[in-house]
Amino acid sequence: MTTGVLRSRLQNLPPMWLQPALPPPPPPTLHRANLLPPKADKATGEKAGIAELIAQYGSSSATSWLEFARYKIWRPSVPIPQSSFPPIQGYLRSDPFVFAWGNPIVSDPAALEATCAAFIDWAKSQKLRPIWLCVDGRMEQVLGAEGSKFGWSTLSCIVEDFLDPRSVVELAHSHGGGSEVKDFKKNLRRAERENVQVREMQPDQWTDAMKRQVEEGIAGWKKSKTGIQIASTSFQPWLDFEHRRYWVAEKDSTIVAILVLTSIHHKQYQIKNAVSFPNAPRGTSETIIYRAMSDIQDEGASTDESDRKSEDDGAYVWTKRDIEVAHKLKEDSSHSRSQSIDSHDSDSSHQSSSSSGKSTPSSLRQGGVAVTFGITASDTLTPVDNLSGWKITWLSKTYNKVVGLTGLTRRGDFRNKFHSQHIPMYVCYPADDGFGLDGVNKLIKCLRQ
Repeated sequence: MTTGVLRSRLQNLPPMWLQPALPPPPPPTLHRANLLPPKADKATGEKAGIAELIAQYGSSSATSWLEFARYKIWRPSVPIPQSSFPPIQGYLRSDPFVFAWGNPIVSDPAALEATCAAFIDWAKSQKLRPIWLCVDGRMEQVLGAEGSKFGWSTLSCIVEDFLDPRSVVELAHSHGGGSEVKDFKKNLRRAERENVQVREMQPDQWTDAMKRQVEEGIAGWKKSKTGIQIASTSFQPWLDFEHRRYWVAEKDSTIVAILVLTSIHHKQYQIKNAVSFPNAPRGTSETIIYRAMSDIQDEGASTDESDRKSEDDGAYVWTKRDIEVAHKLKEDSSHSRSQSIDSHDSDSSHQSSSSSGKSTPSSLRQGGVAVTFGITASDTLTPVDNLSGWKITWLSKTYNKVVGLTGLTRRGDFRNKFHSQHIPMYVCYPADDGFGLDGVNKLIKCLRQ
């Protein structure tokens, strides 16, 4: 073929043939999310969304729901108009019972009644008997108070232990005090003599070696525990890492204790875990709590009156019934425990009333962050609504037997060193169905570690 003929044929080709060849497209970037199967990716996103709602709106009880292997999550199939998002309720199931754990998460307390009705309807459709555990005064009123559409039986045998970080710091530097205060300060001095160092760990400071030290320490701590272990959660230190803060105590550069704070509603924190390992010097537990409270004591404080008002509105609200129950728990406790253990009772129902009929703990009303240890058992069982006669006697005997076997109140004895305030919490169940020995056994089975 002559040069002229070749040139003529090239000129007649379509323009695309005359363009230079394009390089092959780069391989697609593989993100971690893209490597997950679609169902797993969706589930991961849902769990992250639940964790975020717990951090913004949840209670200390709701943080337990993140152990998805133990707790199931319910959401209504029909929207609840009073809540800006579909409510969430975590629960434990042991047929024929479903144990709803803590208040449902809603954007507005006005949604509680409709949410309760929807959950109860769902439980009945599954042929389950619903029981609500570890709920606050607002939920107790919805389910059992006079005028309630449900008319459930309610009682209090549990309290939530709140503390003010500033009060803990002041207590450590105070003069005198009762036996518990003296013991607290003595243990701080013991840890200081042992040169126990405490620091907050930032997320990027954790090394694999440090995590192993923590995990080995937790394993040793669990192994050292004796007797029947009852707990709403297990100890998973890295769960919900995004919403948690960590303090470690070290002795000779070895981690001997860890404290984990997790965010909950109204700029509050829960002490999710505070554990000294078997090799920790005496006083380490008190020291790590004191140092963490010292580090956060000024967080959330505001000098602006409007900001302070919004903080006050967000603080835990005591109902009139809470105050009555707190006094009753204190009165019953004074008859059931020795004076040496009961020396903290002068603080156990500390509150101030307002003309609105509500009351909040005075140390939580001054702005700043509040901290809760979470819920623990009280010394006695107190009937609240729609309970009388032999049912109270039977429930009290059963409760005292469980406490005796498990030592549930020992946790509260330690917390009293920090002058924690004991806010009553409630157990609610249908008055016609009752709780019964079968229900108690099923619940213990769910909580046994």
